[in-house]
Amino acid sequence: MTECSQLNSVIALYQFSRIKYLLKGIFLDQKINKASIAVVVLAMHRYKKLVNTIGRLRSQTRALDEIIVVFQGDDKKIRNWLEAQDDLTLKIQDNIGSAGGFSTGMQTAIANGHDWVWITDDDAFPEHDTLQKLVSTRYFNDETTGLLSCVIVDADKAVYMSPVPDDANKWYGTVLDEKCLPILSSAWPGCLVSAKAIQAYGLPIEEYFFYDEDIEFTSRIARNIPSYCVIDAVMHHHQEPNSNLWQSPERYKHFVRNKFATIRLSDESIAKKIVRQFMWIFKLILSVLTGNKPIGVLVPMIHGFLFFWPKIRYPEAAHLRK
Repeated sequence: MTECSQLNSVIALYQFSRIKYLLKGIFLDQKINKASIAVVVLAMHRYKKLVNTIGRLRSQTRALDEIIVVFQGDDKKIRNWLEAQDDLTLKIQDNIGSAGGFSTGMQTAIANGHDWVWITDDDAFPEHDTLQKLVSTRYFNDETTGLLSCVIVDADKAVYMSPVPDDANKWYGTVLDEKCLPILSSAWPGCLVSAKAIQAYGLPIEEYFFYDEDIEFTSRIARNIPSYCVIDAVMHHHQEPNSNLWQSPERYKHFVRNKFATIRLSDESIAKKIVRQFMWIFKLILSVLTGNKPIGVLVPMIHGFLFFWPKIRYPEAAHLRK
């Protein structure tokens, strides 16, 4: 073979590789754009933050296919504003907690035929390209992906509430290239969940109301199907300061009670579940005896151990695009 022929062969091989690469990129873009994404926003009483959140969602560089707002408050100003927006799907219901609110939103999104459900609160603000970064990862629209989550930062841009990573040995060698790492659980803000995963593994447990409902739901997904945090996708969560948990019976009763169900619903052995429940009981009783927690925690402790056995429910009228 002459040098000229060899050169032509190299050029032809390069052109073939280039065309293959471009076609792959076009196919991937079509796959990304074809997937339908609805966002679910839970709203109650934060008018200014809600307006900001909706504005950020409307301006995403990867346009959303539907914005679903689940309103569980009684603020007439917020309700009137929401009802005046012609590009929102509004669901109004009594306050059944974040667990119930997001369950309603997920069921609505799936019933409307969406492939992915993006979850956020009314005090969480995505950057303009947060969704684009989530869908640009190689794991988006993969049949084997359960959820994709964001890095969460507070009002001072300090990282907090971000997803719990899996064993570092699983991602040390790939995280710089993929900008993704496998996770064990995630908080709600910025969590993009596959509709098929929700159909297969269930909805958030409404009986939780709040506290641990996000961890239980996302860990249930993540232990059954690979899930990831996209480390350059950022969600700003401007959460209002909370009072001491143990000074509010209305708050700590859910926290204490729900932990028993979370343990029982895990994939651990029966023996380990029993041990962990008794360890939680021992820790609570010891804290009461030492004066670190109020005696009132004993009531939800007994209720959670003996009587709180919620079941996982699944979307009732769900149909997914083939």
